[in-house]
Amino acid sequence: MDGDRRDSDGRAATTGHGVVIVGGGPTGLMLAGELALAGVDVAIVERRASQDLAGSRAGGLHSRTIEILDQPGIADRFLSQGQVAQVAGFAGTRLDISDFPTRHNYGLGLWQNHIERILAGWVAELAVTFHRGREVTGIAQDDTGVDVALADGQSLRADYLVGCDGGRSLVRKAAGIEFPGWDPTMSALIAEVEMADQPTLGIRNDAIGTHGFGKREYEIRDGEVVYKDGGRYG
Repeated sequence: MDGDRRDSDGRAATTGHGVVIVGGGPTGLMLAGELALAGVDVAIVERRASQDLAGSRAGGLHSRTIEILDQPGIADRFLSQGQVAQVAGFAGTRLDISDFPTRHNYGLGLWQNHIERILAGWVAELAVTFHRGREVTGIAQDDTGVDVALADGQSLRADYLVGCDGGRSLVRKAAGIEFPGWDPTMSALIAEVEMADQPTLGIRNDAIGTHGFGKREYEIRDGEVVYKDGGRYG
């Protein structure tokens, strides 16, 4: 792996790593942690300046995910901050897995902002370099590795590059990897809204599909809406 290269002013223009992961969400964080435990020199590039998220996003973890988090010994970090519940289901039918032969025969209610915060805390304890507030603009692969161009004019060099930057991944597109998929047969939408009247809370099925309402408690702190589950508005 190449080390630092220097431009005409003597400044470091390229920094080398064994693996560079683009995207510091749950997938990128988990991969970085596992690679670091295996002794790999790994770095994450994340365009967000912090781990903060706008909105709720995912709302929990399934049993198998908790089992995987238990392998590196970090499951209790999530269990201590979430709500254990039977959340498994299939085609609208609730399934009770409490008799499954596993230490974690349940799901966990926990918003993604907390999931990311806990994962980031774990990764911070390991030998992982985190490049925050940096956006990838392009990649160039050769026989010995990959150059990763950043929006600020700097670049990173990696033996391997991993795209954990979502369904519209710049890394995937730059590598020429197609993602044709199939036409959708159903769609889902999450919205956080203010309503004049409180609707009936809970999940229900009717002629227009499966939908439901839940209430988020919040407070105003320093002029900002802060939800009591840890999320922030805006």
